[in-house]
Amino acid sequence: MTYKRPGRLRQVPNFNLGANWLASANQHPAGAISQWRAGQLAAVETGHLFNVVRVDGVQRGRAALADLYQADVPVGPVLHNHADQCIEFLVTTRVASAWAMPHTHLVGRPADGDPPLTVAMPAPGMQRLSGRTWLVLPDGERRPTDLGDLAVALRRADARLRHETP
Repeated sequence: MTYKRPGRLRQVPNFNLGANWLASANQHPAGAISQWRAGQLAAVETGHLFNVVRVDGVQRGRAALADLYQADVPVGPVLHNHADQCIEFLVTTRVASAWAMPHTHLVGRPADGDPPLTVAMPAPGMQRLSGRTWLVLPDGERRPTDLGDLAVALRRADARLRHETP
C-alpha cells in the first residue's frame, strides 16, 4: 500500500521496523521497546545512529521541513515537541561538531567521552504522547536527514519567514 505526497510515492511506514531501528540506537534496546509497549516515552541515545537538531519555533521547523520536501531530498524522522514549541529532526552524525545555526540546538554524543545524551521519543505510530508527535515517522528504512540539507533548508525557511512577516 502506498500514499502520495507531492513529488514522491512512498510506502506506508512499518512501525515495528521503525521501533526496532530507533531502539537500536541505545546500548540496551529492549529498555526502549519495553517503555513503548507500556505506552511511555523512551529515552533514545543520540550520537551513534543519529543526532537530533532542535529547531526553536514550530513555524520555522515546519517551514524547513516543507523546504526539504520541496527540494526533493531524503527526509528522516521528525518530531513535533509541543511542550517546548520546537521541531526535532533526526540528522546524520558525520559533522555534528561543526553545527552552528542560530535558534537551534544539536543533541549528540559529547566529545569528552561522557555518556550519550538522550531524547524522549514516543513509539513510531503512537499518537501524541507527553506533548510529542511524529511528523515524519521512523519506518526502519528512512535514514536521518543530512545535516547539510537541513542547514540549507533552515536558511531558506528563515529568509522566507522574514519576507512574510510584516
